[in-house]
Amino acid sequence: MKLSDVMQQTGAIVPETVASAEIGGISSDSRKVRPGDVFVCIRGTRKDGNEFAREAIARGAVAVVSDVQNGGGFITVPDARAAESAMWNNFTGDPTDGMKVIAVTGTNGKTTVSYMLREIFREAGYLTGSVTTVCSMIGDETVDTGGGSSVSDAAAAMTTPDPEVFYPLAARMKNAGVRVLIFEASSHALAQRKLDPVRPDAAVFTNLSEEHLDFHLTMENYFLAKASLADRSKKLIINGDDPYMIRLSGHPGSVVCRTSLPVFNERCDFRALRRKLLGVRGVEYLLYSGKDVFRVSVPIPGDYTIGNSLLASAAALSEGVSRKSVVSALCRFRGVPGRMYRATPEGCPFTVLIDYAHTPAALDSLLRTVRETVRPGARITVLFGCGGDRDRSKRKKMGAVASSLADFTVVTSDNPRSEDPDLIIKEIMGGVDREKPHAVIRDRKAAIEYCISEAIPGEVVILAGKGHEKYEITADGKRPFDEEKIVTESVMRRLK
Repeated sequence: MKLSDVMQQTGAIVPETVASAEIGGISSDSRKVRPGDVFVCIRGTRKDGNEFAREAIARGAVAVVSDVQNGGGFITVPDARAAESAMWNNFTGDPTDGMKVIAVTGTNGKTTVSYMLREIFREAGYLTGSVTTVCSMIGDETVDTGGGSSVSDAAAAMTTPDPEVFYPLAARMKNAGVRVLIFEASSHALAQRKLDPVRPDAAVFTNLSEEHLDFHLTMENYFLAKASLADRSKKLIINGDDPYMIRLSGHPGSVVCRTSLPVFNERCDFRALRRKLLGVRGVEYLLYSGKDVFRVSVPIPGDYTIGNSLLASAAALSEGVSRKSVVSALCRFRGVPGRMYRATPEGCPFTVLIDYAHTPAALDSLLRTVRETVRPGARITVLFGCGGDRDRSKRKKMGAVASSLADFTVVTSDNPRSEDPDLIIKEIMGGVDREKPHAVIRDRKAAIEYCISEAIPGEVVILAGKGHEKYEITADGKRPFDEEKIVTESVMRRLK
């Protein structure tokens, strides 16, 4: 592809001397530049790509794209991150065009809603492609995205891959015959304009609670990052119970879903009526939309399952899927790996659940849900930590949530990255009620083994924070860490 074609929709003026040059690839990592590539200077949180432009040229880059006035043959663009997305979209042939595209965004529930949508559209006979925090899939095939980024381990890359991964992956899906693409849109990816070329047919907005404030600084900035997706989506499926998301109801094509009872004049396009929490058997409710009313059952416990399934149902129905497919898919839905995942075998006198909850709101919801499903008087132990180089404001809050809702709290480590794990734990402990039963065990493996060795019959032990992750990130790098394997080995030793 010619450079002039790659640079369409970037706002760049391409010099005639290089406009017709054939481009072999695009890179924002100077170490991976090959002869014939274009190098894009991305300013990150730790390094500025402009500092490596000369290295990229020395490696054979035919052009360097930057939003800094460098002169000397550099191609200047208004925004390098937006340009990189447009370039990859052009280079891969605008891959999302021609597929039905559904984006899911919000603080909590993105992955669950995405998985529900995947199952609903599969039930309706579509070949689906999905990009989620857990994994990316084409039909039943899991696709390795290498973490979603060649230059970052940020949660944004793991949730929404960088352009160098996302657009080639979408092209691969399209070539495989995928008709419906479902993906999670992180606030980082939206703020950094990684998804600018994508025009979703429907965008689902789950909720907004405190998270990523180290990046966004304020809740309003966080909301605006999420809301930017609305301006280029044909339909908006909105959680009308959320005070932030309901602000989007004025957009054309918005569909409002409520599980709460609307007050006079409140808009409600889809509603859950006669809601029933059936303990470990899941939830049940009547889905109401205009004159259409039908029963929905989901075998996943928790009040939030009602909200998540209502949003997924509304999105699918709005895109023409039959209610038969919706009902059939949801009644067989078995959840998401690492979300309320039972890690102990049948017959074990206690239960260990692995869950991805890593925000105050998610941990609160998880603990309340478990409390609703266990027998009265059953002990609940929660083990958790907080990630390093991430939002510090949530640490004390998570400590407070844990000690107020669990019977026993174990504070440990969770991807400390470059930070001192002891200092992270100290900040968490600032919110823990020290008069309530608790323990601090820095080594996460030892903490899990301790919880299992001390568990009593009927107890529920919750390992929160890592969920589907099979690794631990420390100052020394990433290493394998499989909580399910640790649980299995610990339980087997206990039951011998």
